[in-house]
Amino acid sequence: MRISWLFLVFAALLLGACGGSAPESSSPADAYTAFFERLDNGDRQQALESLAPDGALGDTFRGGSYYMMAEVMEQQYERHGGLDAVLIDEEREISSEEVHVEGRVRYGDGMEEPRRIIFVKEGERWVGRL
Repeated sequence: MRISWLFLVFAALLLGACGGSAPESSSPADAYTAFFERLDNGDRQQALESLAPDGALGDTFRGGSYYMMAEVMEQQYERHGGLDAVLIDEEREISSEEVHVEGRVRYGDGMEEPRRIIFVKEGERWVGRL
């Protein structure tokens, strides 16, 4: 019995250290989903850093659209009972470096809102172009 308990604790620690999930930018759809989920979890800065291209958040002009989108989404989460699901409707590959993701954010009250983000490859990760 004690060995089983220790094994479960060890497995939980190992999963936590490994992240337990696929990297956020392994695909544009993963990056899309991770952005909205992180916002719902209250991780605005981490959500923005994972979505925005390098240097965009420090640039008032380019960064403003990312912060504005985050603010609007957080207000919607508050108004409509949080995030229920992120649904991917289409992942259209324009080239090996650009993919358009069209999906919907479903809120806790059942309302859905369409969201489209263009993703471009930046090194090994996919970043959004707003």
